[in-house]
Amino acid sequence: MLENEVKELRVLASEYKNTVYEMQDKIKAFPEKEQALMTALEHLQTDREALRILPFDPETKRPEFTITIHGTEYTDRKEAAKALEDAALALKYYDTPVKIGSFQGFALSLTRNSALMGGRMSASLKGAALHTTDLIESFLYNVKRLESALYNIDGRIESTKENLAKLRLDFAEAQKIVAAPFPHQEELDSKEQRLKILTDELNQAMIEAKKNAPHREKTCYFERAKLKRDALRNSQKSKSAKSQKQDRKQAGIE
Repeated sequence: MLENEVKELRVLASEYKNTVYEMQDKIKAFPEKEQALMTALEHLQTDREALRILPFDPETKRPEFTITIHGTEYTDRKEAAKALEDAALALKYYDTPVKIGSFQGFALSLTRNSALMGGRMSASLKGAALHTTDLIESFLYNVKRLESALYNIDGRIESTKENLAKLRLDFAEAQKIVAAPFPHQEELDSKEQRLKILTDELNQAMIEAKKNAPHREKTCYFERAKLKRDALRNSQKSKSAKSQKQDRKQAGIE
């Protein structure tokens, strides 16, 4: 039915319009998001270069281990783990990063998180970018977590590049959608016009039918009431005359 087809097309048009609004929001937010990702990528690459020039340990295939906690430098992981644990247990305030030293030249801070913030303890390494990790009960393992947070930088660089590429692709697609008209607009306009013509013709036909209908006299309320009263009065008179006739017959008058 034409009316249903028009309704369906109008729903599609409304959905398309909402999609266009969403794409316009993406286009508007694109410059800021692109700049943030480009800055993050630049900072990660800067930190990657800083790691590249560190003394290299051929056994671990990583930079030689060195960490400074409260002014003391450690090259032994067990000793470093004990010093890291002592520094963590000494924290008095919640949700406030406290700088305790450095790891591979990156500023090292610990944070004791409140229950509202998850209740965990975390560590952060600050270079050009920020590198974070949650800590667990084993501080020997936490030393490894610090290394992973820093040395997995290549993965973060690749992930950031992928996010940047996707953002730019989405931006290009959003521009295409905003620039393109509703694909069924011509069909919708045509069917809306046909529906309008049919509706106008139907309304005109109803008007003509009403004009040409036989005229019926309307009886007002008071006239109808009078007719009912007269009919009742005549009925009562008829019953009274019949009753009188029967009385005379019984009395032998007739």
